[in-house]
Amino acid sequence: MENPILDLKKEIIIWVNNLDDLDILSELIELKSKDKSIPLISEARSEYAVKDDFDERFAKGMSSTESRKRTKAFIESLPWKK
Repeated sequence: MENPILDLKKEIIIWVNNLDDLDILSELIELKSKDKSIPLISEARSEYAVKDDFDERFAKGMSSTESRKRTKAFIESLPWKK
């Protein structure tokens, strides 16, 4: 079932993309500035800031020797048919 709001938003986006009238675009900007419920993109992105902790996670990881031991133990635990 389609959401009628999404259909309307898509129609408006298409209309604005094809719009070349500066007066109408100015009115849209004024309307946008009056509506405080529309969050700015820059504010929304701050919520998704991700810390780059690759070096910390890498340092906490297992060594190659430990990896080989675990791999060998896993292979030996498989139900091999003889």
